[in-house]
Amino acid sequence: MTTVVVAVVPFASVRPAHLGKAAAARGLSPVFVAVRGALGAPERAEYAALGPVFEVAEDGTSEAVAELRALDADGVMTFSEGLLPMTATLAAALELPYHDAATVTALTDKWVQRRTLAERGVDTVRSALVTSREEALAVLAERGEPAVVKPKRSQSSRDTFLVGPGEELPAPVRPTPGQPFVVEEYLRGRDEGEFGDYVSVESLVVGGEPATLGVTGKFPLLPPFREQGQFVPARLAAPDWAAVTRLASDAARALGVERGHVHTEIKLTPAGPKIIEVNGRLGGFMHEVYGRATGQDLVELGLAAACGLPVSPVEARRDGPVHVQYWNLPPRSGGELLAVEGVERLTAEEGVVGHLPRVAPGTVLEPAVTTHFMDIVSGRADDHAGLLTLLDRALPHLLFVYRLADGSTVSYRGSRRGLVPVDGA
Repeated sequence: MTTVVVAVVPFASVRPAHLGKAAAARGLSPVFVAVRGALGAPERAEYAALGPVFEVAEDGTSEAVAELRALDADGVMTFSEGLLPMTATLAAALELPYHDAATVTALTDKWVQRRTLAERGVDTVRSALVTSREEALAVLAERGEPAVVKPKRSQSSRDTFLVGPGEELPAPVRPTPGQPFVVEEYLRGRDEGEFGDYVSVESLVVGGEPATLGVTGKFPLLPPFREQGQFVPARLAAPDWAAVTRLASDAARALGVERGHVHTEIKLTPAGPKIIEVNGRLGGFMHEVYGRATGQDLVELGLAAACGLPVSPVEARRDGPVHVQYWNLPPRSGGELLAVEGVERLTAEEGVVGHLPRVAPGTVLEPAVTTHFMDIVSGRADDHAGLLTLLDRALPHLLFVYRLADGSTVSYRGSRRGLVPVDGA
């Protein structure tokens, strides 16, 4: 049986059972690698039931290489953004195809990515690298226009802010030489009404050639840049669909991606599509919504491609039913989640096909500027107008009860514009 090495992280969007099922469908025997101590005992046991689990130091994988080499693996991959560098190190040590060091840097370093795309004529967005608050303020003053300030390396929009002319720089923006930030021009989106002004393109690269799996629509961001969900297919006219898929493919080639999933976020501006960022992995939870939309398993496709097995990816249709995932996000102030009420009423609504909790009652969430899913509401509608109707009908059934830092209790009701305080809060 062919062996595939998969680098994993705790509570990932692709769960162990799904990985095992997808591997078995292609006759693959999975082997898992995790940062030492990252997996809790129950989750480690889930992986161990499917195949060997190796735990390694975060800054190196040499201790496991000899044992992994003895397994004679045919492929290596990860579904986690943070593990791209470690996976590339593993691949090089095992002499297996994967992103090379330059490509991993271009996929994970936002500054290098912007420079590479500009130098290769794919996309140009003005940006500057800063290593102190003083440098950031100087760039903002020089530009005199709104700018996005974000860490050079980060995930899930963590500590990403929009700063207007003359506005104070948010406290979490503390660049240092060891942890620089990027200041880049704010891409103004065009008016998309009730929908987000950006999309993502999902691709699978084989032999250096990207194949489009689909274009994913989004909802308007919650301030500052927190995602609320996604749906397939995106609400785009044919010329826009062609433009964003072409841009995503050009970007993957420019960054040197030879194989594997690519998730490219693209802003819809009045002047045409512009790249927000390119990620060298499957987009979060995309396998669930694309599984419903196309009937194909994106995890299985990725595992097969990693091992050099033949794949026949299917592109999601631009018409037909709309499949959605909506994510309720916690209040930015954080707090202890005490209870979630109304789930049975939510799931009884026509068009709702599932509800997956991601944060258990009793969990204390720290104040943060990031996209942190409390749950995932899955559904289906006949068209995009029906999608909005479904969410407006279903989401208010959910009530999230929090205990705040001052000891007070606040309840929030679900909505597609974010949580809404109730009881006069």
